Amino acid sequence: MHRYDKRVRPNADTAHPVIIHMTIVLGILTEVRENQQVASFVISHVQRWHDPKLQWDPEKYNGLKQVVIPQSLVWVPKLFIYNSMDTKDMLTEDRYDVRVQHTGHVKINIPQFVTSLCRIDIDLFPFDTQFCAVALASPLLSVEEMDVNATQPPKDSYFSGNAEWEVINVTVRQMKFMEDGEYRAEVHYILHLNRRPIYYITVIVVPTFLISALSILGIFSPGSNDGPRNEKVSLGLGSLLAMTVLLDIVAGAMPKSNSIPLLGFYIIVVIMLCAIGVAISMALLGLSRSYIQTEELPSKTAYR
Repeated sequence: MHRYDKRVRPNADTAHPVIIHMTIVLGILTEVRENQQVASFVISHVQRWHDPKLQWDPEKYNGLKQVVIPQSLVWVPKLFIYNSMDTKDMLTEDRYDVRVQHTGHVKINIPQFVTSLCRIDIDLFPFDTQFCAVALASPLLSVEEMDVNATQPPKDSYFSGNAEWEVINVTVRQMKFMEDGEYRAEVHYILHLNRRPIYYITVIVVPTFLISALSILGIFSPGSNDGPRNEKVSLGLGSLLAMTVLLDIVAGAMPKSNSIPLLGFYIIVVIMLCAIGVAISMALLGLSRSYIQTEELPSKTAYR
């Protein structure tokens, strides 16, 4: 390799571009921040290409067919994640190795920690599915100099979610974009995320249903003819306060949006039902007090 110049891309002296074959083999979701519209992943993508300047005859080197050398010794394609707010390599540059075969085929595995922009659609929250992309592109080389061929993840790839989200699928999208009069390759790895709703069901949906059911049953249960219905009004107001707290929990977990999530609609409807029940109970309370003051007690059905 004494005459090898890593600053010059392979095929630089020909009219053919360098073809980068790449795929993602690891994707671990660490965090989704809905309020900031970002998602954090640990990813690892494999890149393969052919460098004719790195070919040799194994018979001249005791049958040696492949070597592992530091990536700083060879030309490596520069692809950056342009929709990332923060990208950190898991290793320093001098610790990355490449595998070079005697045919000139080169392979590198690049693990990274990525925080990428991810538009969160909350319409079906907490039964929603999100699509977060990791988009890679070349900052300088056009498709006439370097093209990218992205493939679906192999079967032995590993993808994992966290306590709230599961990664159900990963798809690949290839495209080209124009910049400075040149076409450049662009690759999107799209991770399909499905929210695990069990937390919100047990903490919000079930308690809200129980509180509203008990409140409505208590408000419209048969009353006593001996006194007013103050206790039922207090029960309804207490239920409204509890559900307002639950609604505040949901609002705090959601990003600011012009749409209301499914869970928000559910809580608002329940609050309206309880409010109607409290209003009816207060009307009956006022009616009963007016009859008590005039000593003209209504029939028993007026209290129910």
